[in-house]
Amino acid sequence: MNRHTSFRIFVSLSLLSTLGLTACSSTDADEAEQMTVQFGIPTAMGANNAPMAVAEGMGYFDEEGLDVELVVTGDSTSIVQGVDSGTLDIGSTPPEPIWQAISQGSDLELVYNYIRKQTGSLAVLADSDIETLADLKGGVIGQYSLGTSNMLLSEGILASVGLEPDVDYTHLAVGTGAAALEALQNGDVDALSLWDTEYAAFEEQGVELRYFTTDEVASLFSTTYFTTTSYAVEHSEEIEAFGRAMAKATLFTATNPEAALRIMYRDYPETITAGNTEDEQLATDLTALTKRIELLEADDPQSNGTWGEYTQESLQSWADFALSSGIVDTEVDTVAAAPNTFVTAYNDFDAQSVIDEAKDWTE
Repeated sequence: MNRHTSFRIFVSLSLLSTLGLTACSSTDADEAEQMTVQFGIPTAMGANNAPMAVAEGMGYFDEEGLDVELVVTGDSTSIVQGVDSGTLDIGSTPPEPIWQAISQGSDLELVYNYIRKQTGSLAVLADSDIETLADLKGGVIGQYSLGTSNMLLSEGILASVGLEPDVDYTHLAVGTGAAALEALQNGDVDALSLWDTEYAAFEEQGVELRYFTTDEVASLFSTTYFTTTSYAVEHSEEIEAFGRAMAKATLFTATNPEAALRIMYRDYPETITAGNTEDEQLATDLTALTKRIELLEADDPQSNGTWGEYTQESLQSWADFALSSGIVDTEVDTVAAAPNTFVTAYNDFDAQSVIDEAKDWTE
């Protein structure tokens, strides 16, 4: 990976409000001509973010003339605030906090439908006494953080059976991975509110889980890329380039997930858990990533030329759920918030070349 291409910056919410992220200067004329994009993600690199590692490691960002700076915030709220304030150019989060911000007057625009089906649900141990959502009354729900979008999603799921946060149940921040699983197994929490790749990793370790969601939630898209309307107007070239690079990287990942993970391990060695060999890590991560690919490729965006596209049906489903579940208290025009302006540009690349690169990849 070209280390000038991606700078992994870990910042807190307080830092986001004051940190001015600027492009790194370079004596190289080619690099000076690159377009810089500050991109916010809520979680550190891992199997769930493997396409991002591919976009860097395979040079797809470079090919598009982009210098992408990753800003890992640790929660979704910070990303929405960062984009809204102009500290970040583009953000990545499930839509719940975006709808909230729009309902409060923020001028945000969804620009790339990344995870096309829902990743989040509530999970309990298979031998738990909790048999229905209603059984979580009086319980504690384990969240990655108390600023995560999954907390809003779980509140919406529990609202379907009339349960209210801080009245009928409480939240507890437990992180992810081993810490989250330990909290569930020790009884510190009654259920977890995480996402598909985390649950798949637990199951790979032999942990049996039982899941709760609703049909309405299962139909919703998940993680999306967004920006402000003004940035979308003034920096359309950057958005088109970023989305096209991610479409290529997602196609590469779907074609050869093992290669995607080995690229991630090479460029982000910290993604290999201490004590694991690369092959041991691969066994767990490949299970998780395979599950994620099903959601990234939902409705076959490659064949249909719809990488990054939002359907009006899915947007309306989000509008209905956000209002009925209490995520927002006034209706949000979700269709207007996702105009699909850049979809044609996202899909304008040689797909067969990417597929061949994935199939032929070697370390």
